[in-house]
Amino acid sequence: MAWPRLRIGTRPSRLARIQVELVREALCRHVPDLQDSIDIVIYDTPGDRDRTAHLEDLGGRGVFTDDLDARVAAGEIDCVVHAMKDMAPDLPTNLVIGATLEREDPREVLVAPRYTNMDAMPQGAVFGSSSIRRRALLRRLRPDLRFTLLRGNVEERIAQVEAGSCDGTILAYAGLARLNLLSHARQTFVLNVLPPDPAQGAIGVVSHKDNFMARRMLQMVNHAPTFAEVSAERALLRALPTPDALAIGAVARASGSHLSFTALLVSGDGTQEWAERIEGAVDDSAALGHRLGMTLQEPAQRLLSA
Repeated sequence: MAWPRLRIGTRPSRLARIQVELVREALCRHVPDLQDSIDIVIYDTPGDRDRTAHLEDLGGRGVFTDDLDARVAAGEIDCVVHAMKDMAPDLPTNLVIGATLEREDPREVLVAPRYTNMDAMPQGAVFGSSSIRRRALLRRLRPDLRFTLLRGNVEERIAQVEAGSCDGTILAYAGLARLNLLSHARQTFVLNVLPPDPAQGAIGVVSHKDNFMARRMLQMVNHAPTFAEVSAERALLRALPTPDALAIGAVARASGSHLSFTALLVSGDGTQEWAERIEGAVDDSAALGHRLGMTLQEPAQRLLSA
């Protein structure tokens, strides 16, 4: 059959372009005729334009994705590729997540050129970060740490650390792996020590719910276990009050028909924590995530009102 042109949106960073290329390659493996029928359209976002503010001050989750989703909703492009950890918990009602690629390793890594691991860093070491979650989780491990704002794409943040703007930073393993920059990782943290952002490591593609051709194409490349994992993790966020203001680490794991899901909520100073775990059927992933979120609502409300 003849396939129409497919317009895919993305951000301008090298990592974003790599991620959209992974989607393009996956689509072309399933439908070789698409090779010359895919147009990549690049847009910047408020998060790309403003490099001086904390992300929560710019609107939190969605600062890198909402503008692009609006272009899909308006029909300007057929779909858009996102790092799913950047997405707001709720999509507009006329949009859907049409596919997720197979998830990369969701763990966090230490980038600290002068130190071999976290234990080797001196008292009062300065970490660069714009993440509420990372700052709180690091305070949980090392109350002596100090923090400064570090913004920019992955390469820019690595360059700033290497130039001495701070002693170290935490980055996602997935981003370094896709950029072939894992040589900068000094330590990879186990999931229960430094749990990742919900949906970290997953690439998602958002399309209009009425764009049936795009949705049909995307369904061909959807990785069902990853889709179940991020469905649970995003449902957790939707169940929490003001999730952008909370330090929440979470990771779900799908294995066959079974899904296990662990979440950790931490106070901003790292002194209090609430861990919860749930297991169930993969087919119930969103419901499991909602239930896990509901169990953390009470401590979340207390943190927000403190």
